[in-house]
Amino acid sequence: MSDDDSQLMVLASRGSQVSFSKLVDKYSDVLLNFFMRKNISYENSQDLAQLTFLKLWNYRKKYTAQSKFLTFLFLLAGQVAIDFFRREGRQKIIREELERDADLVANELNPVNEIDEKGAMVRKAISALPEGLRDAVELGIIQELKYVEVSKILGIPEGTVKSRIFTAMKKLKEILLSSGYKIKAQGGDK
Repeated sequence: MSDDDSQLMVLASRGSQVSFSKLVDKYSDVLLNFFMRKNISYENSQDLAQLTFLKLWNYRKKYTAQSKFLTFLFLLAGQVAIDFFRREGRQKIIREELERDADLVANELNPVNEIDEKGAMVRKAISALPEGLRDAVELGIIQELKYVEVSKILGIPEGTVKSRIFTAMKKLKEILLSSGYKIKAQGGDK
């Protein structure tokens, strides 16, 4: 997320496998989480993260440090995800993953471990959002990217990003409240 990433990518563009390896080490988990939040299985997410890094290696000579490295990486990851959904049939994957998640939640919820229970409820609520809202939350809230960066990655205006995040947060609140999740007010109605 720093200028160091861009410098590492520039070195990689000159053929430095060590520099590229540092980027892979730093962002492997970030990409894995990115794909998993799109309701892609763990195994497929691992494959897609590797494919993203392969594309990054192949595009290394075309890379220019005009924007944050992470923005460039998420653009590639987004393209990889779109290709995956086209190949696999998005509806079938979403149905299977939601059923799996529902089974995990039903089988593993333990009232003693309230934090895990709430985390599972939040993850399930996020996965229930429409794709556009889910992507905005993933990048803007979970990955903590600035709206301008989310705008570039999703290819939508910055105002649309703000609107989607606002709408997503409102829908998440509704979903969570209807599921019995208790939301604590912090400085107003949140």
